[in-house]
Amino acid sequence: MSRSNCSGAPALFLSAVLVILHTSVATAADDGVQATLDHPVEVAQKAAVNALTVIGCTIKKEDPTYVEGKREHKVGVFVGSGGETVSVTLTPAGDGKVSINIRTKKSFVGMAGQKNWDQPVLDEMLKSLAAPAAAAPTQAPSPNT
Repeated sequence: MSRSNCSGAPALFLSAVLVILHTSVATAADDGVQATLDHPVEVAQKAAVNALTVIGCTIKKEDPTYVEGKREHKVGVFVGSGGETVSVTLTPAGDGKVSINIRTKKSFVGMAGQKNWDQPVLDEMLKSLAAPAAAAPTQAPSPNT
C-alpha cells in the first residue's frame, strides 16, 4: 500500500520542473529597457561601456552600435549570484539622437540569485552623460600672462 502513495511523486517532480522552466522562458521574453538619448551614437556607446563597467561587467563585445558585458559569478550560501550578460544596442535616431535597448540575460545556472541590470545600466549611462565632459582639453595659459 505504501507504494501507491509514492506513485504521484514523479508527476509532482515533473510539474515542479515545468513550472521552473516556464518561469525561465517568461524571463527570456523580457524586452529590456528602451530609451532615446539626445546624444550621438559615439558618446552613448562610451557611456554604455562605462555603465557596464560600473555595475561589475567585463566587456566581452564592443562595436560602434553594440556593447556586451558579463558579470562574474559569485558564490553564495544557498544560491550564487552574478553570471548575467548585459547588452546595450544603440540605433541612430537622427538629429544627433540615439535609441538604446538594454537587456539582461540570465544564465540557467544561478538564475534564482541573478538580477536584472537593465535599469541600473540606464541610470549609470544617464549619470555619465550628464557629467561635465572630463575629456575636453583645457587650454594652457598664454606665456605672455
